[in-house]
Amino acid sequence: MSRPSSVDKMPEEFRSLIGQLRGQGWTIDQIHEHLSRLLDEAPSRSALGRHIQGMDKIQEKMRRSRQVAEALVRELGDAPESKAARLNIELLHSAILDLHMRAADGVGVDAEGLAALNGNPEGAMMLAKALDHLSRASKTNVEFIAAAEARAEARAKKAAANVVETVGREKGLTAQTIDAIKSSIFGVKAA
Repeated sequence: MSRPSSVDKMPEEFRSLIGQLRGQGWTIDQIHEHLSRLLDEAPSRSALGRHIQGMDKIQEKMRRSRQVAEALVRELGDAPESKAARLNIELLHSAILDLHMRAADGVGVDAEGLAALNGNPEGAMMLAKALDHLSRASKTNVEFIAAAEARAEARAKKAAANVVETVGREKGLTAQTIDAIKSSIFGVKAA
């Protein structure tokens, strides 16, 4: 593991400032000059350049990851199960991004994580399996919720139809009128 650079040793607020300035289109020289005015011991231009290169690589990976996620979301549409799948995909993308960032910072990433990040087929397969398992679990959960909602709706309709029938009889409505009300409002057919 490599030792932290002079930029990594800077307080978080200055590392964040570097990212903000770079995001606004500032060059390495402009950022270096700005930091030199703010700090007694600003990092060297080369250390700043290496840090910005690392940031640019991570941003490019994030951009590609987001494009893949957006393509998947377009494929899935807006059905409830696709929203759950979308969440799972985003969670997995976050985990992958975290691996990339830790690897870029030289922080411990296990062999399987590095293999997956480096395009090793076995590592990529493990990530794909994780995504598949997440998608299947969300689909199963959505199916369970839909079945529970359907049962609850059927019970509520039946209870409401029973109330209509009881009140209708008390008020002197005919059986045909009660059946028509139940059918048109609750979708309950006459028995």
